[in-house]
Amino acid sequence: MRLLLAFSLVFCTQIWGKILTYDELNAAPKGIAKDYYIYRYIKESNHTKEEIQALKPQIYRYSGKLKIAVESVIGAPEPTCTKDFLKESLSCQKSLLSVDKLNSLSKKQRKSLANKFKEDQDVRKFILNHDMINPVSQAIKGMNLYAYHKYYVSSGDKNKFLNAYKLPTDFINQILQKSWFKDVINKVVYENKFDNFGSNLLDVNASNLDFDTTFALGLNAIKLNQDDKAIEFFRQSSAKAPLIGQKDMADFWVYLISKDQEILDQLSKSNDANIYSIYARELNGDQKIKIAIPNPLRNKLNNYDKKDPFAWQLIKEKAKHLSKQELIEFAKDFYTKDTMGEYSYLMEKAQNYQIPYFPMPFLEHIEAKSIERKALILALARQESRFIPSAVSSSYAIGMMQFMPFLAHHIAKNDFKMSNFEQDAMFDPIISYKFANAHLDYLEKYLTNPIFIGYAYNGGIGFTRRMLNSGHLFNDKNDLKYEPFLSMELVPYAESREYAKRVLANYVVYLSILRSNTKISHFFSELMIPGQGERFRVLRVKAD
Repeated sequence: MRLLLAFSLVFCTQIWGKILTYDELNAAPKGIAKDYYIYRYIKESNHTKEEIQALKPQIYRYSGKLKIAVESVIGAPEPTCTKDFLKESLSCQKSLLSVDKLNSLSKKQRKSLANKFKEDQDVRKFILNHDMINPVSQAIKGMNLYAYHKYYVSSGDKNKFLNAYKLPTDFINQILQKSWFKDVINKVVYENKFDNFGSNLLDVNASNLDFDTTFALGLNAIKLNQDDKAIEFFRQSSAKAPLIGQKDMADFWVYLISKDQEILDQLSKSNDANIYSIYARELNGDQKIKIAIPNPLRNKLNNYDKKDPFAWQLIKEKAKHLSKQELIEFAKDFYTKDTMGEYSYLMEKAQNYQIPYFPMPFLEHIEAKSIERKALILALARQESRFIPSAVSSSYAIGMMQFMPFLAHHIAKNDFKMSNFEQDAMFDPIISYKFANAHLDYLEKYLTNPIFIGYAYNGGIGFTRRMLNSGHLFNDKNDLKYEPFLSMELVPYAESREYAKRVLANYVVYLSILRSNTKISHFFSELMIPGQGERFRVLRVKAD
């Protein structure tokens, strides 16, 4: 432990609450924390082009806004392919090839170009068939997935394009294997686009597809009232599920369709605390899930700064290489009131996530009068950071409640009238809880059900408003056969969809721990009360 924290002890006393200098950044270990401070250094400090060039190789995840920030200083790399298409290498010509590009060439140039691709018949036929009356039909007839994709990408009206052709099952089975086609499935299933294209997906062979795709195919079948086909897709997705919670989700849908008591019994024995296993327990007689609630006596771990993101980064890195017993021994150091989050993380990992931990660190600092608000903040914190005060996400959300810096600055200015607010203050769990309370005061002006709060906390109030105002989801006018579960599965933004379900499960567990035994079915029923969906959309979701 002393060796692990040696760097942090020297380093954290210098960095917390201010922008790191170039020398401090050079000394910092590679990881998300360093990326976060490099980004801040570019945005908030004086720097030279040479410094940023020197820091670039030290970046852990060179993507997104950090990549944009770096290249705004040092410039973007020269493109491998130039603009002189006909003089390019074959690899460049293939990567740049498009319908528009073919339209810009003469027939003679297209024929000459096609002759260069004798070793790649799909590309060659895409070029040669371009002059035919219906090249898309030729691509489908010839099982040319490359050409079909090119025409799909170039289509100005993808809805009309996809619905113009009835695709043979063999063609669909092949195209489903392509990574780009997942975007089509997402739009069909979760975004209600491409009208009737979903009927093409009912008879596909899902044996070689991953969990997410197979589950989406099950939802597609449900939407088309093909329950028999849906149940087969859900059974296959259950067998492919890499995580317990994903298996529970697929099994729950098998139960919803079949009403098979054995499936419900199996769900109620799950080790994962999710909405499906919790509801199964309730249906089977309110059985309690086995959880761990740490209650340490020691106040804090000496020589460890819970506010230092580099200290936590080093702990996570070390934990990757420890055996089960070593993890348990390592976790003992963190069994304190201040480090319940770190302890729970290490213990869940050591126990292969067979026992879910529900710590309640710094509970006395949650400035909320109601049990419901306390439970909601705990539910959000568990999902956001697992109660790690110094957590930094890949998008640079920070602290235990994972506030994006722009939102933290907004709340500091408007709710607390703070001047000269330093965003690293969010690494203080007391401040993080305080800001969460203020943000929930705002969200609860518009939303009541915790699942909606989860959507808004993760995806934003604007996303939640647009989703509910669309009228496709949580609508009492819909067929209520599988509601509200179908609406919860069809939320269009995948991260918010899964996040909110986890928050609801956490919320129900924390309500129970805090002595408020509200059943999860209460929140499901609230979404199915006649007129309730319209009330949420029109009255409770207002413009910002």
